[in-house]
Amino acid sequence: MTNKTDHRRQEVQQIVKNACDQLNQEGVDARNYVEQLAWLFFLKAFDEAETRREEEAAFDDKEYERRLSGEYAWSNWAKDTDHADQMLEFVDGKLWIKLTSPDPKKGMGDEPLAQRFRRIFDNVRNYCRRGTTFARVVQQVDKLHFSSETDVIVLSEIYEDLLKRVAADSAGYAGEFYTQRHIIRAMVEVVQPKSGNRVYDPCFGTAGFLGESADYIRRNNTLSGPQLDALQQKTFFGMEIKPLTYLLGTMNMILHGIEGANLELTNTLEVHSQNVGEKAKYDVILSNPPYGGKMAQEMQTNFRVHSGATECLFVQHIMANLAKGGRAGVVIPEGVLFRGGPDQKVRKELLEQFNVHTILSLPAGCFLPYTGVKTNVIFFDRPKDGSATKNVWFYELTNDGFELKSTRKPLEGNQIPDFLAKWQMREEDENSWSIPIEEIIERGYDLSAKNPNRKDDYEHRPALELVQSIKAKEERIMDLLNELEGILEK
Repeated sequence: MTNKTDHRRQEVQQIVKNACDQLNQEGVDARNYVEQLAWLFFLKAFDEAETRREEEAAFDDKEYERRLSGEYAWSNWAKDTDHADQMLEFVDGKLWIKLTSPDPKKGMGDEPLAQRFRRIFDNVRNYCRRGTTFARVVQQVDKLHFSSETDVIVLSEIYEDLLKRVAADSAGYAGEFYTQRHIIRAMVEVVQPKSGNRVYDPCFGTAGFLGESADYIRRNNTLSGPQLDALQQKTFFGMEIKPLTYLLGTMNMILHGIEGANLELTNTLEVHSQNVGEKAKYDVILSNPPYGGKMAQEMQTNFRVHSGATECLFVQHIMANLAKGGRAGVVIPEGVLFRGGPDQKVRKELLEQFNVHTILSLPAGCFLPYTGVKTNVIFFDRPKDGSATKNVWFYELTNDGFELKSTRKPLEGNQIPDFLAKWQMREEDENSWSIPIEEIIERGYDLSAKNPNRKDDYEHRPALELVQSIKAKEERIMDLLNELEGILEK
């Protein structure tokens, strides 16, 4: 069985490599062929799902009407590789109109699924200009089986790798939404999404947190039929502002076996409301919100604490959307933990209305090659009894298993397993400590991780660590200067 799986794994890798090579030969760059493969994968996966539904209906002696049928079904047009130019013409002309037209006579109608198709295909394009290249790529994609567990696992791995490579090639473009997989896994392990929970990411990007949560729930539960249906339709929620990212995230969820995730293409901060009904809130929120962005003043009116910094607004959005008994894990830049002004007000509310139980201090350079900004993961719950934070457990992570350089090569001494082993019992040692709420209040609600066990012994500290410490201090000074500049401008 293992040999068969390994053989298929190699086949799938080769299929995707062949498709990428074809696109490469036509001069399509890496970023665009991820997009090209994403929408082709999407149509193939959708066609397989339709066939499955058709077979299930036939088994129950029922009729099933395909949403994309006849000449528009993948299983129909994708087989016509002998007539490459006609195939390309059909896809660019007729199929694209079917997928994007709001006119019910020309398009797919107005049901939610049709709207999702429109959102996706309005914002992607076919980068193949020659019929022969397009037919060859389609031929490769057609060899994949989204109903096969092996294919889906291998495809999700390859897809993650492609996303990572695209992100590394153009950090400014993709770095905004790619979160390192090992950090996501550690956060999911702490927050522990369960079957029946509503899981939300307000800026889902390539859906790393949602996909990993789906895997975690399946891995840790034996799910009944109704629970599997709920996992498909009623568990995962997200918003994303960028159209291409929205497609990549949607496709990533399909590769994680979730076709019915509730994903919206919208600006989260624009649609934010401070008064969310309890039933509309979420049990689990996991996110790495964009930081360093600036929000126009008129857009801040929906927020209780006004701030131009997107990271400060996203923290408020997450607080407003966490249900009673809910759990959250959020990546935030260091500045949010110590700055005065709006950040301090938000920290005060967070500590008074939630239980901030853990702060994981990540090393500067953990998110290279996208950003060298020092970040932390803040974990908090919203207790059902309304109790507030009593004390906060900190863990200073100096080694996440990879070099803190743009290359990010694997490294011995990864401390993430140690963090996961200690966080539940809140064990204290040279890397971890607890601070009571009284002391945090005394410090002006400063939540930055200053390890009390570490003496600033410059003689014995490694050179790389010293450089990072200096950079982190410089960033802190820059944050304070920016804050001062904002005050003076007013």
